[in-house]
Amino acid sequence: MRIGLYGIMGTYNFGCEAIVRGSCKFIQDIYPESEIIYYTYSEEYDKKALADLNITIKPIHSNKTVIKRIVNKLCRTLKINKQCLMFDYKSIIDEVDVIMSIGGDIYTIPKIIRENRKYPYYNSLVDFCDKAIDRGKDVIVYGASVGPWGNYKKAVDYNVKALGKYKLIMCREEETISYLKGLGLNNTIFFPDPAFQIRIEEIQKKQYIGINLSPLSLKELYGDNDEIYIEKLAKLMDQLYEELHIQLMFIPHVLSNSKSDNDLLFMKKIHNKMIYKDNAVFADSSKGFIGLKKYISKCYVVAAARMHCAVNAIDENIPAIFLAYSQKGVGMCKYVYGNGKYLISLKNIDKELINTIKKAVEESDVLSRELEKRNDEIYQYYKSHVDSVRQILYK
Repeated sequence: MRIGLYGIMGTYNFGCEAIVRGSCKFIQDIYPESEIIYYTYSEEYDKKALADLNITIKPIHSNKTVIKRIVNKLCRTLKINKQCLMFDYKSIIDEVDVIMSIGGDIYTIPKIIRENRKYPYYNSLVDFCDKAIDRGKDVIVYGASVGPWGNYKKAVDYNVKALGKYKLIMCREEETISYLKGLGLNNTIFFPDPAFQIRIEEIQKKQYIGINLSPLSLKELYGDNDEIYIEKLAKLMDQLYEELHIQLMFIPHVLSNSKSDNDLLFMKKIHNKMIYKDNAVFADSSKGFIGLKKYISKCYVVAAARMHCAVNAIDENIPAIFLAYSQKGVGMCKYVYGNGKYLISLKNIDKELINTIKKAVEESDVLSRELEKRNDEIYQYYKSHVDSVRQILYK
């Protein structure tokens, strides 16, 4: 059996790297004789980042044309919910037996868009998976947050109709399960995020407060990456150091070529505007999700806007504060801690961050022991439910 992994742009997003790694482990547990083909827009980067995995990595070939661009622009202008796919989807579909749709917020509509009465809801991934199903291929979703889609009935109906045809939707938060079942989708089960399978448990001396801030999160909330928010965040980082006198460590978790989605460039801007910049260092992010673990392990606590940066810390029993801008952060925090004690909406970061970090530092030893126990529970859940998932997929 050939299983195709599709849905992410590349592993320069370390959360995506974790999803690919965890998905490969899952597939090997379910279909041990299968061949895994991972399709990416970042072939060269991903072949280096995933060199230790026994998988085939293939590029997604673009087939953009002037006519397709014109058609898509007309569809957007006329609010027609169809577009031409700008890549060679047929070769992917025809090459595999099963499509495993992987990613994070790939089946959601950003809050800033949902606030409108009517809004665009076309999703090229949904379109691709529809075409795969039409050609007789099973589609499985693994490790995603699905929804919400807002109150616009056409947007909800579009997604419900499409996802109702999938073989199985494995969601990483109970909130997603409840949401989908409330819409009548019963082909869904809970299964832990793939990143929980990527652990090292490296013990280091604690000396930092870990900080991950993301330009994408600001864009999701405010629609623009404005300099005013960089200045506010720089001031907040100074206040954090003044309050606790513990060095800060900036932890980039996405190194996109796009400035609007590059944590390192964004946090460097914040760092440059800090008064106490000499008391803030940067983790070496050149080795990806796994390579960051030795730096994360030096932190008392990590406050992260990127959900998988928080999960990366939790994997190593390091307390994490979720700086949430979407459903996935909210759901994951509740899954890990059982409540929202260490959840901060990014809109409230200036009011809540310092006190929440202070409390987490004070409780870090206790929290680390609790997380060690929680990680074991997550692992045992994975082990005990693999067989039941296998039975569903082999039907």
